[in-house]
Amino acid sequence: MPGFYLPSENEFDPSTDDFVLPAISKERRYKHFDLPLVNRELVFDFSHEDEPHRFLPLLGFTDVARKYVINETGSREIKVKERPIRFAGHEDAAYLQAYAGHLNGFYEQALAQDGISGSVLAYRRGGGTNIHHAKALFDEIRSRGDCTVFAMDISGFFDCLDHTMLRDEVAGLLGVTRLKGHHATVWRNVTRYSWVETDDLDKLLGRQRIRHGRVCSPADFVSHVRGRKDGLIRKHDQTFGIPQGTPVSGLYANIYLRTFDREMIAWCARLDGSYRRYSDDIAVILPLGAKVHHVVPVVEKMLSDFCLAMSVDKTDTADFKDGLLVSATPIQYLGFTFDGHQTQIRASSLDAYRGKMRRGIHAKMIAAKRKNVPSFEVFKRESLARYTHLGKRRNFLRYAYKAADVMGCPEIRQQVSRHVTWFNRAWEREAVRVFGGLVTTP
Repeated sequence: MPGFYLPSENEFDPSTDDFVLPAISKERRYKHFDLPLVNRELVFDFSHEDEPHRFLPLLGFTDVARKYVINETGSREIKVKERPIRFAGHEDAAYLQAYAGHLNGFYEQALAQDGISGSVLAYRRGGGTNIHHAKALFDEIRSRGDCTVFAMDISGFFDCLDHTMLRDEVAGLLGVTRLKGHHATVWRNVTRYSWVETDDLDKLLGRQRIRHGRVCSPADFVSHVRGRKDGLIRKHDQTFGIPQGTPVSGLYANIYLRTFDREMIAWCARLDGSYRRYSDDIAVILPLGAKVHHVVPVVEKMLSDFCLAMSVDKTDTADFKDGLLVSATPIQYLGFTFDGHQTQIRASSLDAYRGKMRRGIHAKMIAAKRKNVPSFEVFKRESLARYTHLGKRRNFLRYAYKAADVMGCPEIRQQVSRHVTWFNRAWEREAVRVFGGLVTTP
């Protein structure tokens, strides 16, 4: 399981600080081939490169996301989306984070010179969360009054970035014709990366192995991971695709689309419209009544020039008159829906939250039963903290409350007002499934 290696992250309000922090690395506690940098500061000088940085293999796993969709018959079904994640060792992450901070200075300067800083939203420090950016879009709809809105999604974003085009965009950003030094080292190791699947490690070495803070001992790494004739290290030998999960991935993706962003902004401006992009989510606002039937084909063509494609089935369109929805369905953007009257969290996100809650409770009870823990000793406290307002750490409920406050939309709080009832029903249902009866615990 991915969580066996990585700390739990807030999937609903992801931080982008990793991409643009200063050169001193923050401490990370996940397990990798090297030890966490506890009480250690690594400071890198990118003015020259005496010796290229040597990278350990990335660790990889497949993140599986489940969501409910409405099929052609009008009934709900579960759609499973698999997303490969690759993440770097501690020293490598510190190096890539520091490099991203260095390269980001060039990128921010270029955005200011291009005059497009307000349209590129993700993977930038201090840029706000998806909540703030969704609110900004909805506020613009209100202020325009009469408009047509398009929300589009790039298909397989990170997996499809062309290596040569990425190299040329980075070189253009730096004002050089060829990448050298640290720039070449990072580009080469992010595009031609190697990795080890965590499942392969578990199968070979067992999940209960002694690792002393690592995913495997240094001896096991030499003998079984790197030293085997048919070892566990896999190599990415395609001419496209970069790993998701490294501190430079988001910045690289933004740089890759710098020219595309400029072209889209210019095209929308000619139509008296606006453009914004949050990672792979694109939003375009045009005046109501404009010739908008060709918008999606135009954007598709422009993306194809960058070896990218659009997820046509994820494209949403909505018309607004005096700031109110006049078409059949509200616009969906960054996890929210808007109809001019109300802003709400998407129903599929609520379904995903309830499904994750059920699976988490089920896993907790299964683990307890395997350890011969009686049902009356299975406590709710940890699960309540993870899935309800009682948790002190970030979770879905705290995300929903934050969204309601930032957007000034009490209807969002109303959407999750019954979450304790949902939790108790899920607890009782899983107790019957696993133990054959109700688990009565504090």
